[in-house]
Amino acid sequence: MLQTMMAKQFSESAPELYKAMSIYSEHCLAERGVKGKKFAETSKSDMEMAINKMFADELTKQSKMDVSQFQGSLERYANSTIVKEFANSIRDYMIDMVLPETLLNGVLPYFANFKFEGFGESMSFEIENNALFTVSKAGYRQRNTNMQKLYKTTVTLVPENREVTVGTDLFEILKGREFIAREVMKAVRSIESQMLYDAYDAFHTAMGGLTGNLTVANYSETALIKLCETIGAYNQGRKPIILGTPVALKAVLPSNANYRYLLEDDYVKLGHLQTFNGYDVIPMEQVADYTTEDYSLKLDDTMIYVVSPASEKLVQIGVGGSIVSNTDSTYANANLLQMSTLSKAWDVQVVTNSVAGSVKNLG
Repeated sequence: MLQTMMAKQFSESAPELYKAMSIYSEHCLAERGVKGKKFAETSKSDMEMAINKMFADELTKQSKMDVSQFQGSLERYANSTIVKEFANSIRDYMIDMVLPETLLNGVLPYFANFKFEGFGESMSFEIENNALFTVSKAGYRQRNTNMQKLYKTTVTLVPENREVTVGTDLFEILKGREFIAREVMKAVRSIESQMLYDAYDAFHTAMGGLTGNLTVANYSETALIKLCETIGAYNQGRKPIILGTPVALKAVLPSNANYRYLLEDDYVKLGHLQTFNGYDVIPMEQVADYTTEDYSLKLDDTMIYVVSPASEKLVQIGVGGSIVSNTDSTYANANLLQMSTLSKAWDVQVVTNSVAGSVKNLG
């Protein structure tokens, strides 16, 4: 995988910076409550200062230039075109090494699949035909019946470029007033959020358009169980799971009015059941919708989804190449602020042979 190869190359060329950034990013994921991630033994501020130092050392090594070549002027060193280009490159590698780890630690892997290719390349997904051959009655002297062949479907994703432009100042980082680790994690979080928005929008639109026995208008215990059975049966026995936001999953309860919950029950401790009639119940972490101004949330609290993670994922995310960035020259802007633009390309489509279901109008 392209991202893995690039991370491997970066770990070999800058092992100390790679290791320090890995520990720092895991610490940030632990702060977000990601399961399995550990807090670092070193304080976050100490790690940020250490990463700044490693970043500066790596910059000197790769650019083969240091402050002494600029008569000791850190400002002139930081504004050197060559130095800035190498600084951009190192920062881009740091973003790309962390990004896959953050994307694969949420709810996305339950319904989305990632594929990475080089810059400017498209990617094809071959979808197996999930239908079965028709079995016909035949006489003993009949050699064969109607010939059948099930063809695959090929769908192509063409990553579309996205950009984010921010004010940056390499001098502030080298001076220790700003921290490269914070900038990297902010960029990672921004790209991760937009990918999640795109993937969830595609997923939610597809689930909202389901008809027939793949959707339930209003929740009931029996209807949800039947929906799970339907999804499992049409995904060739691959067991489904139940997805939803914490608010949505509160509706997943037995219909028996005499059922009682104790303080030690999962529903009381977690806010939802962990299993429902043998099917795992997985909460989808709610995310902020930064496209609004009224502090809205992105995920729909009125729908429950039923998917089979072991079958073909519903949403395909094609990521094209690594981060590419460019920074304005020192005096390009009237206010002397340098603008740094990060470019990342991806495409998101619902491409699958799997069957999924939904429960709508929970409340």
